[in-house]
Amino acid sequence: MKKIDFDLKQYEADFETLRGYEEDALADLERVEKLDEWQPTDYERYFLPGLRLTGIRDKKRIVLQNVADLHMHTQWSDGDDLDKVLDSALENGLDAIAITDHDEIDGAMEARRRAHERRLPLAIVPGTEVSSREGHIGGLFVMKKIPKDLSAAETVACIHQSGGIAVAHHPYSPRWLNRLLGVQLGCGDLIKDVPFDAIECTNAVPGSGVKYNIAAIDAMRKQNVSVAVTGGSDAHAACFVGKGKTYYGGNEGILSLYHSLQLGFTRGAEGYWRTQEKIHYYTRLIMAMIRNAYQKKGSVN
Repeated sequence: MKKIDFDLKQYEADFETLRGYEEDALADLERVEKLDEWQPTDYERYFLPGLRLTGIRDKKRIVLQNVADLHMHTQWSDGDDLDKVLDSALENGLDAIAITDHDEIDGAMEARRRAHERRLPLAIVPGTEVSSREGHIGGLFVMKKIPKDLSAAETVACIHQSGGIAVAHHPYSPRWLNRLLGVQLGCGDLIKDVPFDAIECTNAVPGSGVKYNIAAIDAMRKQNVSVAVTGGSDAHAACFVGKGKTYYGGNEGILSLYHSLQLGFTRGAEGYWRTQEKIHYYTRLIMAMIRNAYQKKGSVN
């Protein structure tokens, strides 16, 4: 097999081509922020994947393997500090993340702006986790808030009308947790009847909690649900970002992710958990459940 060629002149030519995308990053972001529906900036579509292809002469021979975490929270709802979340995503080598605060969009928009201002090697999917009456639903690639307390079908319709991707988050969440929090976390068997674009089959939970992910995978197979599969950390603490992953191929950055979700080409996976991380995770969860029992916030953080 012929070896891939790298050379200094190719690096120089590639960086010269990418320079314009980098310099125009903020101006281009301001342009797309005014649109009703999501569009990638040139920084997201060309600059970020282009960085990974610098120095390669025949780029058409390469299809990049990319990884994203498509479910996490910041201080805009019940999660961690946004800068800590961004730092954790970079430390874990993610190509993209989706900020999905509960019924909020401003945290995602701010994350996207910071990524462009700081020229971070990270693409941000603007998103939200919508509290429908029948379970939590992720709205990815949306530019505005989606009304809560609608049915699952109505929520998905609103996401689609906004040009977004609708994801059934943790569809088979434990019933005891639903009762404890006083909210319906997952849509369950509605994944068969509601036109979701993707099902989250990896919601990062260490230990025996993986059985709820297996339940989602089994349900998709038994009910012949042929849509994209995603993985997300559902991180409420920055240290857990990247524990759930979504893999996708393509050389157009975040646009490749959008198309892969539409076409059902993504795959979900879970990261490894160290013993200390497991202890930290369940300690936080138990404390959150105790607080919720008194404060009735309906949150796991």
